[in-house]
Amino acid sequence: MSLPCPSCGAAMAASDPACPSCGQAKSFSRPKAASSDDVLQYVKLVGILVVVVVVVVIIAGMMGPGAQTCTDCRGKKVTICDNCADGINKCSYCKGSGVDPGTFSTCLKCSGKGGTPACWKCGGRPKTACPTCKGTGLKPE
Repeated sequence: MSLPCPSCGAAMAASDPACPSCGQAKSFSRPKAASSDDVLQYVKLVGILVVVVVVVVIIAGMMGPGAQTCTDCRGKKVTICDNCADGINKCSYCKGSGVDPGTFSTCLKCSGKGGTPACWKCGGRPKTACPTCKGTGLKPE
């Protein structure tokens, strides 16, 4: 079996200690094979990483989905009166139209204005603590 010289490219026999053309010493080196200690260290490292990942997944599963926001107030902690939130206290009878729904004439409760001085639904407090979550913003369990 002949190998090329790294300097001049001339053919060298595998048993020649140097190139017959240029005298260059053989500099062929075989790659170092992995020792059993290296492989064992690699296997240990992979095993430790697998164990760490499994432990993290188990702990995350035990923690549960976490706190969920209240569906009524959407986590804002307060509910807003739908009757007077826009600044107009709508009449309870005509619902703010100013027209009596039964007779189609002027509403007698609000005198056709559609609004009242104080909100009949919230008593003048349009923002109140959410009754579902009691102002926490979290879904009750």
